[in-house]
Amino acid sequence: MKALLIWLDVFFILPYRLVDEPVAAYLLGTAALALLAAVTGVCTLNLALRLHGKRLEKYQNDMQHYNALGETALQGGSKETFKVVNRQGHEAFGYYFSLSGALFVASLWPVPLILAWMQLRFGETSPVLPFSLPLFGNKPGMVFWFLILYIPLRMLCTRVWRRLRRSRPAPELRAPQA
Repeated sequence: MKALLIWLDVFFILPYRLVDEPVAAYLLGTAALALLAAVTGVCTLNLALRLHGKRLEKYQNDMQHYNALGETALQGGSKETFKVVNRQGHEAFGYYFSLSGALFVASLWPVPLILAWMQLRFGETSPVLPFSLPLFGNKPGMVFWFLILYIPLRMLCTRVWRRLRRSRPAPELRAPQA
């Protein structure tokens, strides 16, 4: 792992060298890496959704199907049938929820890689604040700075990605040619 981090050092250090003032360079470089992690994570998530989209759709359809069956069973007065159908609906929901969670977690893979590089490169070095924060003091660590930049950038990347997907023109439907 250390060899990979040393190899990545050449690329990851570039945004830190754009500004001469140390605190500004630290914040700019960390923001650039947070943006890189956010974009890479969103792209990874969308690739995974392409690979597993049909399975997610199947689980979602199963949930809707079992919900409709359960409502029909309740209206018909069959409590036993409702329990059986509801159990199957819960199972479909569990699969859907677990797969969705796994896909989201898989999109976070750049974060520990970048934090490991920052730890190797900067260690305990961190900008000092003119005031003290509860739980952090006046010198919060690199994880604090990274996360305070990463979270809003990740939210922004997700919104931009959704907007870009919505603005794409729909594919044309063509009649089959004989």
